[in-house]
Amino acid sequence: MVDYSSVDPLRFKKMDLVTYTKYLVAGFDMGYGEQGFRMGSSNGIGFANDWFRNINGTTGVMELQPGQVNWGLYNPQTMPGVVRMWIYHVFAGDNKFVCNYRFRQPLSGGEQYHYGIMKTDGTSVSTSGEEYIQAVKEIKELRKLYDPKASIPKDYAARKTGILYNPDNRWEMEYQPQTNQWRFMGHIYKYYRILQSFVAPVDIIDETHDFSAYPVLIAPAYQLLDKDLIARWKKYVENGGHLVLTCRTGQKDREAHLWKEKFAEPVYELIGAKELFFDVLPETRIAHVRMLGFTYDWNNWADVVDPLPNTEVWGVYDDQFYKGKSAVTRTKHGKGTVTFVGADTDNSALEKAAMTEVYKRAGISVENLPNGIVKVWRHGFWIVLNYSSDNYEADIPADAKIIIGEKVLKPAGVVVWR
Repeated sequence: MVDYSSVDPLRFKKMDLVTYTKYLVAGFDMGYGEQGFRMGSSNGIGFANDWFRNINGTTGVMELQPGQVNWGLYNPQTMPGVVRMWIYHVFAGDNKFVCNYRFRQPLSGGEQYHYGIMKTDGTSVSTSGEEYIQAVKEIKELRKLYDPKASIPKDYAARKTGILYNPDNRWEMEYQPQTNQWRFMGHIYKYYRILQSFVAPVDIIDETHDFSAYPVLIAPAYQLLDKDLIARWKKYVENGGHLVLTCRTGQKDREAHLWKEKFAEPVYELIGAKELFFDVLPETRIAHVRMLGFTYDWNNWADVVDPLPNTEVWGVYDDQFYKGKSAVTRTKHGKGTVTFVGADTDNSALEKAAMTEVYKRAGISVENLPNGIVKVWRHGFWIVLNYSSDNYEADIPADAKIIIGEKVLKPAGVVVWR
């Protein structure tokens, strides 16, 4: 038998430098709105920031897209200003450096159409190169105002949320998705985007971390687990934590074997279930969940719960042969709660409504930013980024001092204030 309590899913946890690479505009990500394909999605850099930052070592970006590239599904021009915005998003993630690939656009070879800091003549600065120059000058100004004693705002700290991530879950579900509509990273990104809209500071963590550091802990589609992890979750909740579990959680043990029990039975007590089964629909069929007075569409995945008598039912399936069975439940254990969201939707409306209720009932205030807007507090500065295709007016206090940018952000715009 393997003692999984000592297993670290990351092979290296102590490194001098921890880096990632990001190319957000290459035809694979439509972003937000009509011009989103020129900017990419806000979760791209954000999720990487919040994951890599929790590995010991100095974090940064090894390659940040320098503008138009050559290897994508299609290769559009990037939105003017977006490279600068990406640099600020890297900074907002508490990284210490950002590198660019490449310095000069090559004259021959397979990457002739790949932008660099310098144009093909070797002396002219490219548009993205100018954005690097601007960001460098601005960050020098921020350094002059940096206050190492700045304390995190209380409302912001109260929203601190952990997302529990294990690559084994991703590999297992990519091998056995059960439906052509299942996307593990798409599922986890839905919850990450919801947290962005709440302006909640997020850490992407593994099981070696202390869960008690987070008022709210989300474990999206945590399919592979053991009973020791379930016991840790229960203790976290009993001590006052608010745990959110989603569909596909606990279906298998660490060896990817179904339990010699009822389907997913080890999590039944935690989520307040007698039993459950799952359903998926064709892409052309839409079913519905009725929750807290509203109706939501789903057709990707549904865990259908038969609840225990003391389980609080927030949402039920509103059609199919299991109409009236539970879709979203809440169970109290000690001082905390477990919320189970059994459905996976396309538009995330059900998930966002459920998460809003989790924070509301926990007494944690949240914001409600539109898709594509990122707001982060870092090193005493508030930073807002606009990944959307529309102008956005930031909610900046009257007594704040705007250091960089303006209150109304154009697409790919940045504003920084204290």
